[in-house]
Amino acid sequence: MLDHMGVSLVNTGDLSMQEIVQYAREAEELGYEGFWVGEGDGKESFAVLSEVAAGTTTLRLGTGDVNFYSRTPTLLAIGAATISRLSNGRFLHYGIGTGGGSWMEAAHGIALDRPIQRARETIDIIRGILTPQSDEQLGGPIVGLPSDAVVKAGQPRRFSYQGKIYNIFAFRLREGPLETPPRIYLSALGPQMIALAARQADGVISNGLSEASYYRYREIFEREGKAIGRNPDDIALYTLTMTTADDSDESLDALRTCLTYFFGAPHFFPVMEASGYGPAVRNLCEVWRTEGILKARHLVTDEMMEQFAVIGSPAQRRKKMQWMIDRNIYPILYPVCREGRVKEDCFDTMRFVAEYMKLPASA
Repeated sequence: MLDHMGVSLVNTGDLSMQEIVQYAREAEELGYEGFWVGEGDGKESFAVLSEVAAGTTTLRLGTGDVNFYSRTPTLLAIGAATISRLSNGRFLHYGIGTGGGSWMEAAHGIALDRPIQRARETIDIIRGILTPQSDEQLGGPIVGLPSDAVVKAGQPRRFSYQGKIYNIFAFRLREGPLETPPRIYLSALGPQMIALAARQADGVISNGLSEASYYRYREIFEREGKAIGRNPDDIALYTLTMTTADDSDESLDALRTCLTYFFGAPHFFPVMEASGYGPAVRNLCEVWRTEGILKARHLVTDEMMEQFAVIGSPAQRRKKMQWMIDRNIYPILYPVCREGRVKEDCFDTMRFVAEYMKLPASA
């Protein structure tokens, strides 16, 4: 089961680099498929992945996600090529996205303009730079690559692109394209970004996936896949999966606080609406605005935690994880930790999941 699951961290700034590598090594030993790294206000993603690549041998590496506003598409392609070569081709999961809505604007001072168009062009350019063969050599169009993208075969291989945002002329990687480029996933919560991912990306990275929001993703996959002749089952779905090391009051309080931030972020509203919690979340946001987060967190019910996280007995937790795996959803563990016990809870959560996933299905 663990070969269809990955591990991540709430924030890479919570652990030292040495501890992060130790965490990744243990994930590899336990049998997890991948190690995924985010960014936010923690450590720079590619620097972390380079250390993890040096400290592991079989673990597949991924981002979930890096934003496409603070880096150009060309730099994103260079980063991917660098990590792929450092890891002997183990950088296979490339999650990209807007990076967190208003938080990105505040942290980077960048207006998040034209996110759909920017995502579309970023996918095209990353693919165009990293793909090893021309359109004709592949025997068909590169998925998502527009007709105005020029790929010249041979050495040196150069890539040109004319978009509404980016114009690339005759760029090439000095070391050449990758033999096995990473699959590109869009971090997508709203219907337009999900639809774009279904048409152009290899898949989607979600967050706090509920059963209701899963069917919303599937509906869009079916519609968009049919429109372009793509098998909806070929559109991968990954989800950051919030979970705890145990069900102690302290752990559940930490989860309640984490979900308050989750529910209060405007870009998560589509997930809440699809899951039937639109009015509850609007009320939570109003209480947060007028009375503060400590009051708002009391509005996160046990039912909400059961919907958007993995909690309960080992058997209950295994059942929910198995539900995802049976639907070809790839869970990325997102340990929610108690204050002052971040390292311990990260490691204990990873071990706990590995332990209960070995239980028989009827347990």
